[in-house]
Amino acid sequence: MRWIKLAALASLWPVFFVLVALVHLWVTVLRLPNRWKIISRLMRAFTFLVRTILNIKLRVTGAEGLAEPAGLVIISNHMSYVDGIVLGSLFPVVFVSKKEVKRWPVVGQWNRLCGTIFIDRRRKQKVSLLVAEMAAKLRQEANVLLFPEGTSTDGETMLPFQTAPLAGPLRARATILPVALAYRSVNDLPVTAANRDLIYWYGEMDFLRHFWSLLALKSIEVLVTIQPRIECARYPDTSAGRKQLAADCYQAVLGTRGLPVSEAAEPRPDSSTLLSS
Repeated sequence: MRWIKLAALASLWPVFFVLVALVHLWVTVLRLPNRWKIISRLMRAFTFLVRTILNIKLRVTGAEGLAEPAGLVIISNHMSYVDGIVLGSLFPVVFVSKKEVKRWPVVGQWNRLCGTIFIDRRRKQKVSLLVAEMAAKLRQEANVLLFPEGTSTDGETMLPFQTAPLAGPLRARATILPVALAYRSVNDLPVTAANRDLIYWYGEMDFLRHFWSLLALKSIEVLVTIQPRIECARYPDTSAGRKQLAADCYQAVLGTRGLPVSEAAEPRPDSSTLLSS
């Protein structure tokens, strides 16, 4: 079964690589608006097929946001690269990723082709570029998927939300859709501390080894809880406004998960100082 899944994924990816490239050419030649809205919908089809191959089953609660959302920033807690497959199959999105991915062979080219927004959290002078790119894609009615924790975790606690990435939706006066992910079962057994690492990918885990193990799983079940939208227009575009927005987003996601709050419950200081008011 593992080899069948790998063969299916290996066949699917080059087909969509060519297809996305052709769509870019088509959009350019015809001078169509909303390039990234079109690409994001194509990517949802790709991600849905990946999810189907991996036999990841979703149970969705909260109907808000499921009627073809456009121009939203979708935020979620983060435990694994599987989160992107789950949410990317449910919503048409462009992703936000760390800048290092841009340099990865093949994967970097694929992400650029799909409109991924790359973030460099270490260089505050680059944050304005992140804000501009995110705002531009939101204006094209593409949804942006953001994991404000900044890294994946073991699911025991939820890290404070970084404030710098939220400057994009705040300055664009966008709407945020908070989503909470909770993995319920793996191979028809409840997810516990003993088996969660079959799904969760965090810390110094090796990606290839983890993904190879993931291919051997028979099934994964995940609960997706969609929370009420948060309007960024309610918040001032200042340092205090970003902190309050981060705190409200954090509580919106945390409220459906029942996780203990990490010791640093406030947004990370290093993030909040990346942008001037």
